[in-house]
Amino acid sequence: MKNKIIATLLVLAFALPAFGSFEEMEMGIPAMAMGGTGVVLPGLEGSMWNPAAVASMSKLSFAISGNMPYSNLDFTTAGLDGGGPITDNWNLAGSARLFGGDLYSEQLLAVTIAGKLSRDFAFGLQPVIARVDIEDGVSSYGSSMAFSVNTGFRVTMYDRWTFAAAVKNPFESRIGNSEEYMHRQMDAGISYEPADGMVTSFVLSRNFRGTRVRVGGALPLGPLTVYAGATSGPATFTGGFSAVVEGIKASYSVQTHPELNLSHAIGVTYAF
Repeated sequence: MKNKIIATLLVLAFALPAFGSFEEMEMGIPAMAMGGTGVVLPGLEGSMWNPAAVASMSKLSFAISGNMPYSNLDFTTAGLDGGGPITDNWNLAGSARLFGGDLYSEQLLAVTIAGKLSRDFAFGLQPVIARVDIEDGVSSYGSSMAFSVNTGFRVTMYDRWTFAAAVKNPFESRIGNSEEYMHRQMDAGISYEPADGMVTSFVLSRNFRGTRVRVGGALPLGPLTVYAGATSGPATFTGGFSAVVEGIKASYSVQTHPELNLSHAIGVTYAF
């Protein structure tokens, strides 16, 4: 057990960004494969990147996903998303995330309400309940919960261009007896879609570590869509694909790291 704890701490020390404090729990496999440019992408799979993404949903949809950083099962995050239209202009979605295991775990529940305030402008609001559990003797946390809010918008320009921005935890919620801040992040980016499904995206992402540059692209090839991307701080490369068979969309993403093993993520989405 002691060796397992030491190994976990070492990986967290070298992994940038580290997985903790409810970071890197957005999921959405295509967004991950496109360098983490999910703030500009539409649909259910972008709900945790930008709440306004939910406004573009036209059908009831569900998504199941899993992310295994550095090929290590101890750091696996599981995700579940679902939602759909509730009125002509407004959509509702729910999301759940689970990270970690017996020694340390993070659980997150979010509800997203998003709508189109005009033909080209969408806004989303996302209340979030987060819980962290650390086994006694490892930290003074024990078990704690916190409430935060995420928000974002998307603007469609000239039919092919999209500008979007999102803020996670703008009110700086704290968690635990030590009152550490929960993860706070700001993303803003632009995407261009010259043809249906063909996307190029550029995003600036800022958190307490500084500003990261994210770029990505998607190329449709019949029922298959191929993704590629890159990020800075540290420099990593991403890739993956999605395949649609009888309405079921299966997606895969892989990400490199300068020092650690590859990270893998898979997901399945179905729209009724």
